Amino acid sequence: MKTNIEIINDMIKHFEKLDIVKSEDIPDISLYMDQMTSFIDEKLKSFKKEEDDKLLTKTMINNYTKNKLLPPSDKKKYTKDHVMLLILIYFYKNVLSFADIKSLCDLSIYDSFEKEDGSLSKLYDILVSMESDKKDAIISDLKDRLESAKKKSKDFNSESVELFTFLSDIVLEVYFKQHLIEYILNKL
Repeated sequence: MKTNIEIINDMIKHFEKLDIVKSEDIPDISLYMDQMTSFIDEKLKSFKKEEDDKLLTKTMINNYTKNKLLPPSDKKKYTKDHVMLLILIYFYKNVLSFADIKSLCDLSIYDSFEKEDGSLSKLYDILVSMESDKKDAIISDLKDRLESAKKKSKDFNSESVELFTFLSDIVLEVYFKQHLIEYILNKL
């Protein structure tokens, strides 16, 4: 069995490889649903838990459209703006409800959708750049949390308890941050 340090180092290597698709890497041509799901599946494959997982399905897209998270396609073709929004929805849905995603996107995404000025691409690129800016800070934070977990769990003399403490620390932070996001969105 790997030590906690080895597990964390493996996690950091994996984390460093995670990248959100840049707008310039999304085709400027309209795609049919199968093309779009294949494109997103390929570009975000490093986020999959299991290799054969599907990140996006036709059913998901239809649900997003039905729930007004995603504007409908134009003659069964999806634009670059659809692809960018679907990528954002993919990340948001792991943290937020559909209602909260809609509230968040109502702040600026939907106003920018399908505008000729490329404003959605600009906004999307800001979000992508924020992701890459955060990586070093997150890695440093994770290393600090592991050290803190070691200290807090030293009386147990157990790597399992240390890992439990480390992961619970992250879960609690994610929970509180999610709660804050929901609180703000509910006040809009």
